Amino acid sequence: MLDTPISTEQWLRQELDFINTTMSHTLNGQLKAAFVSCNEETQELTLEFPLEGWQVNGLGTLHGGMAYTMMDLAMSIAVYCFSRETIPPTVSMTVNYLRPIPMDHSVLIRTRLTSLGRRNATAYCEAIIPSTSKVACTAIGTYAVIKKA
Repeated sequence: MLDTPISTEQWLRQELDFINTTMSHTLNGQLKAAFVSCNEETQELTLEFPLEGWQVNGLGTLHGGMAYTMMDLAMSIAVYCFSRETIPPTVSMTVNYLRPIPMDHSVLIRTRLTSLGRRNATAYCEAIIPSTSKVACTAIGTYAVIKKA
């Protein structure tokens, strides 16, 4: 019997389910990323992260480290998804914090690959406040593309 290739959306949903269930004891698993959209042609994807009380800072908004981690996870998943190699380690990442993220229902992370080479990939992302559609943070990251064994 031949293996039927699955769509990028199906693949992403399976990977997110694995992270959120099998890896639920890890920070990435506790973030509970959910699929929103993806576009193979433009190498873009959007994930939604629910906001929970343990992620709040002393000012009552999303802790900057949590926003950083959500953006890193989204960019890493984008590289993993569109390269279909192994989970890529982060080489470097820069974040710009533009406005606080209120502890509403969730935050959207929209990610786009800007380059995908044989050894490295670069991604750009934005953290978006759903209630206002305003960009709260931007980030750019470089990831190592490691071939499957």
